[in-house]
Amino acid sequence: MPAAAPPGPEAGVLAQTVAFHRDPLGFLRRAQGEFGDIFQIRLLTARPTFVVADPGAVEPLLGADPERAHAGEARRAVLPFASARSVFGGDAGAHRSARARIAPAFAPEVIDSRREAIAAIAARHAEEWPLGRPFRLLSRIRTLCDEVFVRLVLGVRHEELASDLIAAIGRMLRTPGNPPVTLPGKGDGLVGELGQALFEQRQAPVVAALSRAVEKRRDEATAEVDVLGCMAADGAELTTEQIVDELMSLLMAAQEPPSIALTWLLDRLGREPELAEEFLADPRGPRADAIVRETLRLQPPASGSLRRLLQPMKVGDRELPAGAGVLVPTSLLHRDRRGFTDPDRFEPERWLADPAPNWPFFPFGGGARRCVGEPLAHAEIETVIPAVLRTLGLSPQSAEPERMVQRATVLVPQRSLLVRASRA
Repeated sequence: MPAAAPPGPEAGVLAQTVAFHRDPLGFLRRAQGEFGDIFQIRLLTARPTFVVADPGAVEPLLGADPERAHAGEARRAVLPFASARSVFGGDAGAHRSARARIAPAFAPEVIDSRREAIAAIAARHAEEWPLGRPFRLLSRIRTLCDEVFVRLVLGVRHEELASDLIAAIGRMLRTPGNPPVTLPGKGDGLVGELGQALFEQRQAPVVAALSRAVEKRRDEATAEVDVLGCMAADGAELTTEQIVDELMSLLMAAQEPPSIALTWLLDRLGREPELAEEFLADPRGPRADAIVRETLRLQPPASGSLRRLLQPMKVGDRELPAGAGVLVPTSLLHRDRRGFTDPDRFEPERWLADPAPNWPFFPFGGGARRCVGEPLAHAEIETVIPAVLRTLGLSPQSAEPERMVQRATVLVPQRSLLVRASRA
């Protein structure tokens, strides 16, 4: 007899979608408590999605791409604007080619050579933040990360062009708050068509600026290793349109997770000044690393790793069918009491203990899809945080850390983290 498909909540699709986006951790915890480590949820643009919070299944599922599962296809179901040619939305050969093209620009030694410039950009941004009144920290950090990426990683050196591209990226991705729904796109009926049309309208200025940047980069003679240089190299044989298509997804993926991680870290250090002093004393030391790990454990930027199964897969006593969308939930596994004592408590010391936790910890994903930008994320954490805290004192306006809400494929603070700033 075939194994039974996993059960799940009986609420309607819209109710589950709203509940998941408003309180993803609470929604998933309730379902896990009722149905166990493997259950299904139904979302407006991704149904059913099988949630797998079995720790023993994490490595097999993350390592299943691309032979037995596809991450790009699963991501495009949730983020329909991602290109199937890109490192984010592509699969198999398309993903390998896209990743290989940009990987040299994210090599640790290349990113390390930009650390001083990253810190300078961060300090300049912090100097311009408002004093004495609340503002949304995540929005400011996103703009900061956009500039770092455009100038130092993409390699746009023309001042006016870089400014235009940074502003256009911000306008393309800006939304009023964090809507409690998945993003509609092609295949999602009239709402999807409207969503696609709106995105294309917002995307147009980015496409225009990025196209100009690619053409300008083709004409530049420089030994600098950056994304535009890698993609516009003579041997790549990519048209400007193809390069822009691949880079659009990269721009979105590069902007959100690191800015979210930086925001949560600044929130934590703003609440605990002694912890901030410890971090500033040695941003690349073991104590700072433990603070970062514990923050990313409690508030991971990505909601989980997504896979679309190419063939049936047995997980525990359940068989997931071919074609199923699978979510390996970061938030659930990072807060599982089987792996972490007092799992909701912020306790960096757990990462310094002997032995350290031996449990799935994957804020940067895993397998062939592990984040290509991980060296950049670490460099930004170790340079942006000190630059901001040496310029300003930040006071979060909520008594407790803001609740995580779902935004596309990432987890963000409910109110984008309201803070007040004062001179350090």
